[in-house]
Amino acid sequence: MVHRSRRHWLSMSALTLLTGLSLQAQAQGFPDRPIKLVVPFGAGSAVDTIARAVAAQAAEQMGQPIQIDNRTGANGIIAAEAMARSAPDGYTLFMPNDGIMAANPALYAKLPYDPDKDFTAITLTSTVPLVLVTHPSFPANTVQEFIAQAKAKPGALNFTSTGSGSAQHLAMEFLIDAAGIKLTHVPHKAMGAALTDLMAGTIPVMFTGISNVVNLAKEGKVKVLAISTPKRSPVMPNVPTIAESGVAGYGYAAWNGIVAPAGTPPEVVRRLHTEFAKAMANPAVRAKLGGLGFDLVGAGPQEFGDLIRGDVVRLGRLVRTAGIAVN
Repeated sequence: MVHRSRRHWLSMSALTLLTGLSLQAQAQGFPDRPIKLVVPFGAGSAVDTIARAVAAQAAEQMGQPIQIDNRTGANGIIAAEAMARSAPDGYTLFMPNDGIMAANPALYAKLPYDPDKDFTAITLTSTVPLVLVTHPSFPANTVQEFIAQAKAKPGALNFTSTGSGSAQHLAMEFLIDAAGIKLTHVPHKAMGAALTDLMAGTIPVMFTGISNVVNLAKEGKVKVLAISTPKRSPVMPNVPTIAESGVAGYGYAAWNGIVAPAGTPPEVVRRLHTEFAKAMANPAVRAKLGGLGFDLVGAGPQEFGDLIRGDVVRLGRLVRTAGIAVN
Protein backbone atom coordinates (compact mmCIF):
# COMPACT_ATOMS: atom_id res chain seq x y z
CA MET A 1 0.00 0.00 0.00
CA VAL A 2 1.33 3.43 -0.94
CA HIS A 3 1.62 5.71 2.08
CA ARG A 4 -0.87 8.62 2.12
CA SER A 5 1.88 11.29 1.95
CA ARG A 6 3.47 9.39 -0.93
CA ARG A 7 0.14 9.30 -2.79
CA HIS A 8 -0.29 13.04 -2.16
CA TRP A 9 3.20 13.74 -3.53
CA LEU A 10 2.52 11.66 -6.61
CA SER A 11 -0.81 13.43 -7.18
CA MET A 12 0.77 16.86 -6.87
CA SER A 13 3.63 15.88 -9.19
CA ALA A 14 1.15 14.62 -11.77
CA LEU A 15 -0.89 17.83 -11.48
CA THR A 16 2.22 19.97 -11.90
CA LEU A 17 3.24 17.94 -14.96
CA LEU A 18 -0.22 18.20 -16.50
CA THR A 19 -0.36 21.94 -15.82
CA GLY A 20 3.04 22.38 -17.46
CA LEU A 21 2.01 20.36 -20.50
CA SER A 22 -1.25 22.32 -20.74
CA LEU A 23 0.59 25.66 -20.67
CA GLN A 24 3.05 24.39 -23.27
CA ALA A 25 0.20 23.30 -25.54
CA GLN A 26 -1.51 26.66 -25.11
CA ALA A 27 1.72 28.47 -25.94
CA GLN A 28 2.20 26.48 -29.15
CA GLY A 29 -1.19 27.56 -30.45
CA PHE A 30 -0.91 31.14 -29.21
CA PRO A 31 -2.80 33.29 -30.00
CA ASP A 32 -6.08 31.63 -30.89
CA ARG A 33 -8.41 34.38 -29.65
CA PRO A 34 -8.40 38.19 -29.19
CA ILE A 35 -5.82 39.80 -26.88
CA LYS A 36 -6.61 42.68 -24.53
CA LEU A 37 -4.04 45.43 -23.98
CA VAL A 38 -4.80 47.54 -20.90
CA VAL A 39 -3.65 51.16 -21.19
CA PRO A 40 -3.71 53.08 -17.87
CA PHE A 41 -4.17 56.43 -19.63
CA GLY A 42 -7.02 58.04 -21.50
CA ALA A 43 -7.75 57.77 -25.22
CA GLY A 44 -5.62 60.22 -27.18
CA SER A 45 -2.81 60.32 -24.61
CA ALA A 46 0.78 59.71 -25.72
CA VAL A 47 0.83 56.15 -24.38
CA ASP A 48 -2.57 55.41 -25.91
CA THR A 49 -1.39 56.70 -29.30
CA ILE A 50 1.64 54.41 -29.19
CA ALA A 51 -0.41 51.44 -27.98
CA ARG A 52 -2.99 51.72 -30.75
CA ALA A 53 -0.45 52.06 -33.56
CA VAL A 54 1.75 49.18 -32.38
CA ALA A 55 -1.18 46.93 -31.41
CA ALA A 56 -2.91 47.37 -34.78
CA GLN A 57 0.20 46.25 -36.64
CA ALA A 58 0.91 43.34 -34.27
CA ALA A 59 -2.69 42.19 -34.54
CA GLU A 60 -2.44 42.13 -38.32
CA GLN A 61 0.72 40.03 -38.08
CA MET A 62 -0.76 37.51 -35.61
CA GLY A 63 -4.19 37.29 -37.21
CA GLN A 64 -5.99 38.08 -33.94
CA PRO A 65 -7.47 41.40 -32.75
CA ILE A 66 -5.75 43.32 -29.95
CA GLN A 67 -8.38 45.28 -28.08
CA ILE A 68 -7.32 48.46 -26.25
CA ASP A 69 -8.84 48.83 -22.78
CA ASN A 70 -8.30 52.35 -21.35
CA ARG A 71 -8.41 51.94 -17.58
CA THR A 72 -7.44 55.16 -15.83
CA GLY A 73 -7.18 56.32 -12.22
CA ALA A 74 -4.96 56.54 -9.14
CA ASN A 75 -1.63 57.03 -10.96
CA GLY A 76 -2.12 53.74 -12.77
CA ILE A 77 -2.59 51.74 -9.57
CA ILE A 78 -6.10 50.57 -10.44
CA ALA A 79 -5.01 49.07 -13.75
CA ALA A 80 -1.77 47.64 -12.36
CA GLU A 81 -3.54 45.87 -9.49
CA ALA A 82 -6.08 44.33 -11.87
CA MET A 83 -3.31 43.22 -14.21
CA ALA A 84 -1.31 41.61 -11.41
CA ARG A 85 -4.33 39.40 -10.71
CA SER A 86 -5.04 38.48 -14.34
CA ALA A 87 -4.50 35.04 -15.81
CA PRO A 88 -0.87 34.55 -16.96
CA ASP A 89 -1.82 33.26 -20.40
CA GLY A 90 -0.74 36.14 -22.66
CA TYR A 91 -4.26 37.25 -23.49
CA THR A 92 -4.32 40.16 -21.06
CA LEU A 93 -1.40 42.58 -21.37
CA PHE A 94 -0.52 45.90 -19.73
CA MET A 95 1.23 49.02 -21.07
CA PRO A 96 2.58 50.99 -18.08
CA ASN A 97 5.07 53.84 -18.05
CA ASP A 98 8.07 54.54 -15.83
CA GLY A 99 5.91 56.35 -13.28
CA ILE A 100 3.70 53.33 -12.63
CA MET A 101 6.52 50.81 -12.57
CA ALA A 102 9.39 52.78 -11.04
CA ALA A 103 8.18 55.94 -9.27
CA ASN A 104 5.01 54.63 -7.60
CA PRO A 105 6.90 52.22 -5.31
CA ALA A 106 8.59 55.24 -3.70
CA LEU A 107 5.54 57.51 -3.82
CA TYR A 108 3.23 55.13 -1.97
CA ALA A 109 3.95 53.43 1.35
CA LYS A 110 1.97 50.38 0.27
CA LEU A 111 1.12 49.30 -3.26
CA PRO A 112 -1.24 46.46 -4.25
CA TYR A 113 1.33 45.29 -6.81
CA ASP A 114 5.07 44.65 -7.04
CA PRO A 115 6.66 45.86 -10.31
CA ASP A 116 9.24 43.09 -10.23
CA LYS A 117 7.36 40.10 -8.79
CA ASP A 118 3.89 40.58 -10.29
CA PHE A 119 4.79 41.16 -13.94
CA THR A 120 6.80 39.62 -16.74
CA ALA A 121 8.51 42.13 -19.02
CA ILE A 122 7.80 41.68 -22.72
CA THR A 123 9.16 44.71 -24.54
CA LEU A 124 10.17 48.33 -24.07
CA THR A 125 8.04 49.98 -26.73
CA SER A 126 9.34 53.54 -26.72
CA THR A 127 10.98 56.40 -24.94
CA VAL A 128 9.30 59.79 -24.94
CA PRO A 129 11.51 62.90 -25.00
CA LEU A 130 10.32 65.85 -22.93
CA VAL A 131 11.04 69.49 -23.64
CA LEU A 132 11.51 72.41 -21.27
CA VAL A 133 9.07 75.10 -22.40
CA THR A 134 8.14 78.58 -21.24
CA HIS A 135 5.65 81.28 -22.02
CA PRO A 136 6.92 83.35 -25.01
CA SER A 137 7.34 86.43 -22.80
CA PHE A 138 9.51 84.65 -20.25
CA PRO A 139 12.88 86.48 -20.20
CA ALA A 140 15.07 83.36 -20.43
CA ASN A 141 15.94 82.02 -23.89
CA THR A 142 18.39 79.34 -22.81
CA VAL A 143 18.66 76.79 -20.00
CA GLN A 144 21.46 78.77 -18.37
CA GLU A 145 19.37 81.95 -18.43
CA PHE A 146 16.47 80.00 -16.91
CA ILE A 147 18.73 78.68 -14.15
CA ALA A 148 19.96 82.23 -13.48
CA GLN A 149 16.35 83.43 -13.18
CA ALA A 150 15.58 80.63 -10.72
CA LYS A 151 18.67 81.32 -8.62
CA ALA A 152 17.91 85.03 -8.47
CA LYS A 153 14.53 84.32 -6.82
CA PRO A 154 14.63 80.91 -5.07
CA GLY A 155 11.18 79.33 -4.97
CA ALA A 156 9.49 82.25 -6.72
CA LEU A 157 9.15 80.53 -10.09
CA ASN A 158 6.28 78.05 -10.45
CA PHE A 159 6.28 75.03 -12.71
CA THR A 160 3.48 72.63 -13.50
CA SER A 161 2.97 68.97 -14.41
CA THR A 162 0.14 66.45 -14.57
CA GLY A 163 0.70 65.41 -10.97
CA SER A 164 3.26 64.42 -8.36
CA GLY A 165 5.52 61.71 -9.69
CA SER A 166 4.47 62.26 -13.30
CA ALA A 167 7.12 62.27 -16.03
CA GLN A 168 6.90 66.06 -16.30
CA HIS A 169 7.41 66.42 -12.55
CA LEU A 170 10.32 63.98 -12.43
CA ALA A 171 12.08 65.67 -15.36
CA MET A 172 11.96 69.02 -13.53
CA GLU A 173 13.07 67.51 -10.22
CA PHE A 174 16.11 66.01 -11.97
CA LEU A 175 16.92 69.50 -13.30
CA ILE A 176 16.34 71.12 -9.91
CA ASP A 177 18.75 68.65 -8.35
CA ALA A 178 21.39 68.91 -11.09
CA ALA A 179 21.32 72.72 -11.31
CA GLY A 180 20.93 73.43 -7.60
CA ILE A 181 17.83 75.58 -7.98
CA LYS A 182 14.53 75.87 -6.14
CA LEU A 183 11.13 76.01 -7.87
CA THR A 184 7.54 75.63 -6.69
CA HIS A 185 5.43 72.79 -8.06
CA VAL A 186 1.83 73.66 -9.01
CA PRO A 187 0.38 70.45 -10.49
CA HIS A 188 -2.57 70.18 -12.85
CA LYS A 189 -4.74 67.11 -13.39
CA ALA A 190 -4.48 67.14 -17.17
CA MET A 191 -1.91 68.18 -19.76
CA GLY A 192 -4.43 70.30 -21.66
CA ALA A 193 -5.11 72.46 -18.61
CA ALA A 194 -1.39 72.75 -17.85
CA LEU A 195 -0.57 73.92 -21.37
CA THR A 196 -3.49 76.36 -21.32
CA ASP A 197 -2.12 77.98 -18.17
CA LEU A 198 1.39 78.09 -19.64
CA MET A 199 0.16 79.80 -22.82
CA ALA A 200 -1.86 82.25 -20.72
CA GLY A 201 1.26 83.13 -18.73
CA THR A 202 -0.21 81.90 -15.44
CA ILE A 203 2.53 79.28 -15.19
CA PRO A 204 5.91 80.35 -16.63
CA VAL A 205 7.63 77.02 -17.23
CA MET A 206 7.12 73.26 -17.48
CA PHE A 207 8.31 70.03 -19.06
CA THR A 208 6.00 68.30 -21.52
CA GLY A 209 6.13 65.63 -24.21
CA ILE A 210 7.66 66.91 -27.42
CA SER A 211 4.57 65.89 -29.41
CA ASN A 212 2.43 68.29 -27.34
CA VAL A 213 4.28 71.42 -28.40
CA VAL A 214 5.67 70.93 -31.91
CA ASN A 215 2.84 72.88 -33.50
CA LEU A 216 2.47 75.30 -30.59
CA ALA A 217 6.14 76.26 -30.93
CA LYS A 218 5.75 76.84 -34.68
CA GLU A 219 2.79 79.11 -33.95
CA GLY A 220 4.79 81.07 -31.38
CA LYS A 221 2.50 80.11 -28.50
CA VAL A 222 5.30 78.55 -26.43
CA LYS A 223 9.07 78.87 -26.33
CA VAL A 224 11.17 75.68 -26.27
CA LEU A 225 14.46 75.95 -24.37
CA ALA A 226 15.83 72.40 -24.45
CA ILE A 227 15.11 68.68 -24.69
CA SER A 228 15.53 66.24 -21.81
CA THR A 229 17.16 63.34 -23.66
CA PRO A 230 20.92 62.88 -24.14
CA LYS A 231 20.50 63.34 -27.91
CA ARG A 232 18.59 65.90 -29.93
CA SER A 233 15.31 64.92 -31.57
CA PRO A 234 14.89 64.84 -35.36
CA VAL A 235 11.45 66.34 -34.80
CA MET A 236 13.02 69.53 -33.38
CA PRO A 237 16.69 69.28 -34.45
CA ASN A 238 17.52 72.88 -33.54
CA VAL A 239 16.53 72.42 -29.90
CA PRO A 240 19.62 71.67 -27.78
CA THR A 241 19.75 69.03 -25.06
CA ILE A 242 19.87 70.11 -21.44
CA ALA A 243 23.26 68.43 -21.08
CA GLU A 244 24.80 70.38 -23.95
CA SER A 245 23.18 73.52 -22.53
CA GLY A 246 25.51 73.34 -19.55
CA VAL A 247 23.87 70.87 -17.14
CA ALA A 248 26.42 68.08 -17.34
CA GLY A 249 25.11 64.52 -17.04
CA TYR A 250 21.44 65.45 -17.36
CA GLY A 251 19.39 62.90 -19.28
CA TYR A 252 15.81 61.78 -18.79
CA ALA A 253 13.13 60.28 -21.01
CA ALA A 254 9.78 58.88 -20.03
CA TRP A 255 9.26 55.33 -21.24
CA ASN A 256 6.49 52.85 -21.73
CA GLY A 257 6.42 49.16 -22.44
CA ILE A 258 4.34 46.03 -22.47
CA VAL A 259 4.22 43.53 -19.61
CA ALA A 260 2.20 40.42 -18.81
CA PRO A 261 1.22 38.90 -15.47
CA ALA A 262 3.99 36.95 -13.76
CA GLY A 263 3.98 33.27 -14.70
CA THR A 264 3.17 33.82 -18.37
CA PRO A 265 4.80 30.94 -20.32
CA PRO A 266 8.23 31.86 -21.76
CA GLU A 267 7.11 30.70 -25.22
CA VAL A 268 4.24 33.17 -25.14
CA VAL A 269 6.50 35.97 -23.90
CA ARG A 270 8.95 35.29 -26.73
CA ARG A 271 6.18 35.24 -29.35
CA LEU A 272 4.71 38.50 -28.07
CA HIS A 273 8.09 40.22 -28.02
CA THR A 274 8.84 39.02 -31.54
CA GLU A 275 5.54 40.33 -32.89
CA PHE A 276 5.61 43.66 -31.06
CA ALA A 277 9.24 44.28 -32.02
CA LYS A 278 8.36 43.50 -35.64
CA ALA A 279 5.42 45.91 -35.43
CA MET A 280 7.67 48.67 -34.07
CA ALA A 281 10.11 48.10 -36.93
CA ASN A 282 7.33 48.49 -39.49
CA PRO A 283 8.09 51.57 -41.66
CA ALA A 284 4.51 52.88 -41.49
CA VAL A 285 4.42 52.63 -37.69
CA ARG A 286 7.83 54.26 -37.38
CA ALA A 287 6.85 57.08 -39.70
CA LYS A 288 3.64 57.77 -37.79
CA LEU A 289 5.05 57.65 -34.27
CA GLY A 290 8.50 58.99 -35.10
CA GLY A 291 6.87 62.04 -36.61
CA LEU A 292 5.28 62.71 -33.23
CA GLY A 293 8.63 62.55 -31.46
CA PHE A 294 8.36 59.04 -29.99
CA ASP A 295 11.52 56.93 -30.16
CA LEU A 296 10.51 53.31 -30.83
CA VAL A 297 12.77 50.76 -29.16
CA GLY A 298 11.52 47.16 -29.16
CA ALA A 299 13.96 45.96 -26.48
CA GLY A 300 13.47 42.41 -25.23
CA PRO A 301 12.28 40.97 -21.91
CA GLN A 302 15.70 40.84 -20.22
CA GLU A 303 16.72 44.37 -21.20
CA PHE A 304 13.32 45.80 -20.34
CA GLY A 305 13.25 43.98 -17.01
CA ASP A 306 16.69 45.37 -16.16
CA LEU A 307 15.48 48.88 -17.03
CA ILE A 308 12.48 48.54 -14.72
CA ARG A 309 14.61 47.32 -11.82
CA GLY A 310 17.22 50.02 -12.41
CA ASP A 311 14.65 52.80 -12.57
CA VAL A 312 12.94 51.60 -9.38
CA VAL A 313 16.24 52.49 -7.70
CA ARG A 314 16.98 55.68 -9.69
CA LEU A 315 13.52 57.23 -9.58
CA GLY A 316 12.98 56.05 -6.02
CA ARG A 317 16.12 57.89 -4.96
CA LEU A 318 14.91 61.08 -6.68
CA VAL A 319 11.45 60.86 -5.09
CA ARG A 320 12.98 60.50 -1.63
CA THR A 321 15.66 63.16 -2.13
CA ALA A 322 13.18 65.70 -3.48
CA GLY A 323 10.58 64.83 -0.85
CA ILE A 324 7.93 64.24 -3.52
CA ALA A 325 4.53 63.33 -2.11
CA VAL A 326 1.36 62.34 -3.96
CA ASN A 327 -1.23 65.09 -4.44
